[in-house]
Amino acid sequence: MNPETIQFIVTYMMVLLTLACAYLGLRLVKQDWKLRLALIIVPLLANGVFYAVYRTTHFFYLGVILLLCIPFVWPRKSV
Repeated sequence: MNPETIQFIVTYMMVLLTLACAYLGLRLVKQDWKLRLALIIVPLLANGVFYAVYRTTHFFYLGVILLLCIPFVWPRKSV
């Protein structure tokens, strides 16, 4: 495969992964907050790495979406 095809596949797999993890991280209300936060942080770090590798704004914007989800997952009071 050529590099453009690999970048295309990685980009759209990360789009799907980011949207799925953001949805699950926000909707799993009954679960532990650490699991929900991990669902947000792991794809956020992966988007950061892919942004550093490919230098395209797709991964930057996906990371911004996940950063916007963090305040809604962070615990408000001690559990």
